[in-house]
Amino acid sequence: ILKSGGPGLQVSKDGDIANWVDVPYIPNAFIINLGDLMQRWTNDKWVSTLHRVVIPPKDGQDHRRQSLAFFANINGDAEVVPIHTCVDEKHPSKYGKITAKEHLMSKHLASMGIEE
Repeated sequence: ILKSGGPGLQVSKDGDIANWVDVPYIPNAFIINLGDLMQRWTNDKWVSTLHRVVIPPKDGQDHRRQSLAFFANINGDAEVVPIHTCVDEKHPSKYGKITAKEHLMSKHLASMGIEE
């Protein structure tokens, strides 16, 4: 994410009860949001982040903000298992094999309240 020059992007890593924290603005920097599939691939070494964009009031007035999202996905039939460098005796694999399509569909269904 190429962050705008003002506040608005927030993250939370507290699980069930969100504790939103403002992401600081760093000039000429990108913010990388990792998704759940990357978390699975890295065996939780890198975690996906719950995030949101809020419109902070300016001078007591509401302002508009526009965000565009782009998602890149791997081939649906690609098998996803934790990367071997992220698994060892101290960090056993937390995830079994799944295809990228199965993972993506389970996320879409869960977002609609449909559990498999």
